[in-house]
Amino acid sequence: MIVAPFSTATEGIEREASLFKAAQKAVLIWQAKENALVVPAALARRQDMKKPMANSARAGWPVVTRGSGGGVVPQGPCTLNLAMVVPLSGALTIHDGYRLICDVVGESLTRFRVSSTTGACKNTFCDGDWNVLVGGRKFAGTAQRWRKTTQGHVALIHAAIMVQTPDLGLWPVIQQLHKVAQPEHSLPRAEAHVAMNEFMPGTINFFNFSNVLAREANSRLCLHERQESSAA
Repeated sequence: MIVAPFSTATEGIEREASLFKAAQKAVLIWQAKENALVVPAALARRQDMKKPMANSARAGWPVVTRGSGGGVVPQGPCTLNLAMVVPLSGALTIHDGYRLICDVVGESLTRFRVSSTTGACKNTFCDGDWNVLVGGRKFAGTAQRWRKTTQGHVALIHAAIMVQTPDLGLWPVIQQLHKVAQPEHSLPRAEAHVAMNEFMPGTINFFNFSNVLAREANSRLCLHERQESSAA
């Protein structure tokens, strides 16, 4: 288990990639000090993205890339990232992977008497069927990458968790990128999202939640490993 602060989102993404390459079970929790918007590398290469990406950087939200797909995701003090590297020798599916990380986030919330659900949520960034919702608003988004190894497969399963309400200046910037990147989807709006500081009492701080999240992720990963061993 690794809990790490990084100056930039690029550093966090690179650490995830290093753990993914090692193909050993791992839990990484990280947060970037500097604001950024993360987009899939394939999307950033598109010619029509050059101008909105430059505008985003001038507005204080430089664009960096990731290997997985999806849409635009904000990083920085507003976002806590949970990455789990899961070696797979059995019949775990993509849906099982999403269920695993959503359960980690959801169970961690219950420790603070906060209930959650999973599902799509209109007007959110990088929307999908496996968002973690609190009060019907997006609290966390999830993504995965899989690759083959000599032992089977390994998955990098990731959650981006909104822990602090972002500055309102984020929304026009992310909307501009979104219009070009995913014009078929509804625009992200602040009111469709919820951050941890909005529903947890002040006595429950970021450090406490991070520790609970780390323990729950490690516990689930160890349980998965035992199940894989017994099925072999």
